[in-house]
Amino acid sequence: MLEITRYSIKNECLTPWVKFIWQLNAENADFHYKLLPTDCIDIVLNLKSDIVYETDSGKIVAPPFHINGLRSKPSFIRQNGDAFIFGISFHSYGLFPFVRKPLKCLQDEVVDLREMSLELEQKFTSAVSGANSEEIIKSIEHALISELVADPNFLREVPLINDYLTIADDVTVKDFCEQQAINIKTFERKVLFYTGFTPKLLRNIKRFQMASNQLSHQRITNLVEIAYNNNFTDQTHFIKDFRRFSGVAPRAFQMEKISVKENVTYTYF
Repeated sequence: MLEITRYSIKNECLTPWVKFIWQLNAENADFHYKLLPTDCIDIVLNLKSDIVYETDSGKIVAPPFHINGLRSKPSFIRQNGDAFIFGISFHSYGLFPFVRKPLKCLQDEVVDLREMSLELEQKFTSAVSGANSEEIIKSIEHALISELVADPNFLREVPLINDYLTIADDVTVKDFCEQQAINIKTFERKVLFYTGFTPKLLRNIKRFQMASNQLSHQRITNLVEIAYNNNFTDQTHFIKDFRRFSGVAPRAFQMEKISVKENVTYTYF
């Protein structure tokens, strides 16, 4: 079982972009869990034993400081030995104002942080040298604030992304763009630039997260009910979509119980 401490963001300048900071500390770890698709991007600051990601492309030994981009496919994470990790979880568009580079390269990828921002890598190196966790968390926030640059165009376009992700699922990208009087190609290009994913894929991942949470934690047994609650066309559509994102059918997923979300307990600060 993974025991993760989750820290709320104290500085209001960061809250539009960063969801939370987390910490994992364990001795003689033997972790091997499935990572499900997610609509958040993580910077991972690994201070001890190697993290290995197992993907369709093979095994990846992650650099100590790396970015785990938005995922549209299941993968596995493995770590043996002592674990001491700090992570920063960003909203789907939240990393952009800190690195100010197009994020398409992060789609389903694990990328060395220095490739995206040498400045952040250097500042985080200094931040994690703190004497205790509280000091390190404060230093991580200070490092983020020092690199935050949100230009007016980005600030104007982010609410559109939020609006799209929160409207009813039966509103298509085309319908949304017509309502907002914006060009659909322009909107799709901007979302891809800021997040690495298309608008449609982002919303489908968010819907999958809600359905998988119900299967993991609410123990709803009626698949038709889950399909209806999450605006799938029917049960067949739900099963097909769920298999695409999790690698298995919903019933098999309930029996596996090997994903990170099913094997984590949180302490909140």
